[in-house]
Amino acid sequence: MTISDHFVYPAAEVSKIDNMAMQLSAIPGFVLMRKAADFAYDKVIKFYPDTASIVVFCGLGNNAGDGYLFAVRALNEGKKIHVISLSSPEKLKGNALQAYQEYTNMGGQLIPWDRNLDFSADLIVDAIFGIGLNRPVDGIFLESIQAINRSPIPVLALDIPSGLNANTGEKMGDSISAKVTTTFVGYKQGLFLNSGPECSGEIFFSNLNIPEKCYQSAKPSMAVVTEKLSKTVLTKRPIASHKGSFGHVLVVGGDHGMGGAVRIAAEAALRSGAGLVSVATRASNVSIVTKLRPEVMCHSLDDNPDKIGDLIAKATVIAVGPGLGLGDWAKNLLERVLESDLPLVVDADALNILSQNPRKRENWILTPHPGEAAKLLGVINPVIQSQRLDSLDKLVKKYGGTIVLKGNNTLVGGPNQIPYLVRTGNPGMASAGMGDLLTGIVAGLLGQFENIDHQLLAAIAANAHATAGDLAAGDGERGLIATDLFKYLKQHLNP
Repeated sequence: MTISDHFVYPAAEVSKIDNMAMQLSAIPGFVLMRKAADFAYDKVIKFYPDTASIVVFCGLGNNAGDGYLFAVRALNEGKKIHVISLSSPEKLKGNALQAYQEYTNMGGQLIPWDRNLDFSADLIVDAIFGIGLNRPVDGIFLESIQAINRSPIPVLALDIPSGLNANTGEKMGDSISAKVTTTFVGYKQGLFLNSGPECSGEIFFSNLNIPEKCYQSAKPSMAVVTEKLSKTVLTKRPIASHKGSFGHVLVVGGDHGMGGAVRIAAEAALRSGAGLVSVATRASNVSIVTKLRPEVMCHSLDDNPDKIGDLIAKATVIAVGPGLGLGDWAKNLLERVLESDLPLVVDADALNILSQNPRKRENWILTPHPGEAAKLLGVINPVIQSQRLDSLDKLVKKYGGTIVLKGNNTLVGGPNQIPYLVRTGNPGMASAGMGDLLTGIVAGLLGQFENIDHQLLAAIAANAHATAGDLAAGDGERGLIATDLFKYLKQHLNP
């Protein structure tokens, strides 16, 4: 994999890379435009092989140039093509003008946009706006975007859905809702933030064969978690290993009626390779946990809460929060855990308690979902979702350590490092127990790889969790439950 496959960039950095390719490597911009159009055409025809007719919407600028060259390729392939122009061709310049001229020289027809226009085809191609959009769309551009979205015809977006902010993922008034987006040169961060995922559909990337040297000075905003990255850590175990070699995870939680949470977290730690796993919970949960998962050592803290000290003394990692509750029992246990200097994984109710008395620590990993993150920062949930990168940065600065901000395209942040982006996962994972499962995976890896950077470990754990979720959803997302993922964890966590 190349540098470009591993990173996500702000729009300005992508433009710099593009310029570097043309200046440093002397690649003509028109050649890059042709490569982009060809990549998009090849990809979408694989998706929609029966496509016979295509409508291309072209605006003004290089994105329109991509659209005109897409139309050229489609004409050469014998497709029926209509190009709807949203701007006077007289305003086209440079490469976009050259692309337009190539299309019209082939006999390609141009149809000016009209709100009453009745268009029909097997596929719509969006080449209205590129990554430079910085103001709300209006006028005929807004009309056309809304008309496209009302149509049942599938949409391919070239580089980025028109109307989507390439940096924030915000809809600039409105945005194309694409089924497929083919993006070029570098991944744009707006594709993965805010409304980006819902507008972009399936995302496919090509660096257009731009040389690696053009990327070396670029400043990415996120690093993509890949299988290759995971394999740098998840190597084969030494032949002389024993259970003491892979950490002792202590899971603390499970108030009355919530024993399932600690059971899931404990088994996840075992399934992730922890050598030993203990649970500290209410007495009523002990028999349930040990019956369902006899490999777990389960201890009651009802009769002697001070026993937590003895359990901590034997552990190498503590996971606290699953099913913990918010009462005095929970608060006292959390306080005892926080007195320890062991690495911690903090989730669920422990995060809610922590939000009431914030503190900073370097050797912990916090795993909030957006609602918990909102409490930790004292804001409302929509703020977290609309400003995920900024919210992640604030969480890291306020609480220290590593933050796993869960959700679609999970982000993993740490001090003085760019965040990791987890691109796997699916909506079926929005169900009870999935967070407890992730807590156990993170703790299990933390126990095995004590000398590995915590942010990297948490990113690998989150990716394993999400990838297992995708495999488990092979027969459908609806009805997916946390324990369905156990059978798929091993194949992703082993080289």
